[in-house]
Amino acid sequence: MSEDGLTYTFTLREDATFHNGDDVTAQDVVYSFRRLAESDNSRNKDDIIGETMTIAHEKDATIAEPADEKTLDDIVPESLQIEATGDYTVEMTLESAFSWTLFQIAGGTFAILPENSVGDIEGYDGEYSYNEFFSTQGDGPTFAGAGAFQVDSWSKGDSITLSAFEDYYGTQPEIDEIVFTVVPDGNTRLNRFENGNADILEGMPTASFTPSSVNIEEQDGAKQVGTYDLGGTEVNYGQIPALTTEYLVFNTMKVPIPVRKAFAYALDQHSVAENVYKGTATPAYHIVPPAAYPSFEEGVSPSETYTRHAEEGYQSNLEGAADGYPYGYAETDIASAKQVMEDAGYGSDNTFEITATTISGNSAYREVLTRLQSKLRQAHIEMDITEAQFGTIISQAISGSMEVFALGDGMEYPGPENFLRFLWGGSPETQFTRWGAEGSDYDEDLRQSTIDAWQENYQPEDSTPESEAEAFQTIEEGNWLSMQELPIVNPASQRFWHTDVDVEMYGVMENQTFTELTLSR
Repeated sequence: MSEDGLTYTFTLREDATFHNGDDVTAQDVVYSFRRLAESDNSRNKDDIIGETMTIAHEKDATIAEPADEKTLDDIVPESLQIEATGDYTVEMTLESAFSWTLFQIAGGTFAILPENSVGDIEGYDGEYSYNEFFSTQGDGPTFAGAGAFQVDSWSKGDSITLSAFEDYYGTQPEIDEIVFTVVPDGNTRLNRFENGNADILEGMPTASFTPSSVNIEEQDGAKQVGTYDLGGTEVNYGQIPALTTEYLVFNTMKVPIPVRKAFAYALDQHSVAENVYKGTATPAYHIVPPAAYPSFEEGVSPSETYTRHAEEGYQSNLEGAADGYPYGYAETDIASAKQVMEDAGYGSDNTFEITATTISGNSAYREVLTRLQSKLRQAHIEMDITEAQFGTIISQAISGSMEVFALGDGMEYPGPENFLRFLWGGSPETQFTRWGAEGSDYDEDLRQSTIDAWQENYQPEDSTPESEAEAFQTIEEGNWLSMQELPIVNPASQRFWHTDVDVEMYGVMENQTFTELTLSR
């Protein structure tokens, strides 16, 4: 890395091979990063040319609508500052130094693909169409990565089978194949595991989980490993806090601010954590999880700052947050929910009707919404609850067709900007909440305060950890007062696996490789 923190030079290992037999080279890296930034098929442009880790590039406002505003889609083709300086060396230059760069590019979003696989950016014709390469169209998928397992077969919406890749450059897998099955319903997943038709179960429906059945035998930091009594059958159990926040997302073009605030008054995060998640989650009052929250004083940890800010307004910046979380800490305040609605003109003869969408098979989200349903009715809000597949929810969130939906989001890197880059008010037309877009219900002064905090305290090249922490705090408070996203809980990750499966429980922000997994049957 250069002394100014802008230029990174990577030397690739020379024994890495794609599943199609090609060597992994610097040109593949350039192609893959360019697709992430330039392709119309990319949904993660913000991760590479957005507001945080930004590889230097040029924009031309006339490339995409609106023609007078520069957006992520206005990148000039081939302007991304990433270059193959040799067959196995790559150089990339950032617009500004970013401390989490290596975390960011280690994520799956930045996976390297063979050059010219798909011709959806300038300079490449492509060997396959997008759907041939990534989906089941024609003879697809012909997807080729460079990992320990390769795609053997895929039945879209049903299962994907991965087989061990013999030419993998790292530790050769101990097992021949892995079959991931897609089972939307949590109870059905549990039944398959109980019947021995699944070896590993990632998470259990909260309604089925019994805390007293857990026996923790080892603890390594925050990681806990032991056994679980599954109705008389002992299975292995692992649990670790996740840098994840679960929350409700409001479309501010469809849901006015009084309704959003009434939801917040009606929700008791502490009760949800204890009674719905049965102690496997902590109550959430911010979008950033406690362990990654900004801190301001030596000796005051991020988690302590998180709690004190929510409870008492510690280190608050905005007037409305001076006393902490404005909607009641560890309580349901139906009287205030009702009052804020009546002040806006709603009443028993003029209720607000809303539809909340939850992920199919997620019993925790459904129970949270069901608990809210009766409380909101007392505040003149009639809420219907519907379910949809995760992919459908994301597509509808992008199109802006839903009113409110439940979502969980994990951090790619442990920095508050990972989440807060979506909440400070920039580019509202492209955000799930649409806060600040024309036709949305928002306070312009509040939005300007969060924009100023981001642009003046976080974005400048001479920003400091102190100024950045101030920006993050202001944006969290701005979210409280605008109620774009309503935090619910910070859950733990749970895994169950049968006793004839020897697999290492992953840690915080670790990906499971399965290369050292063994079976004893």
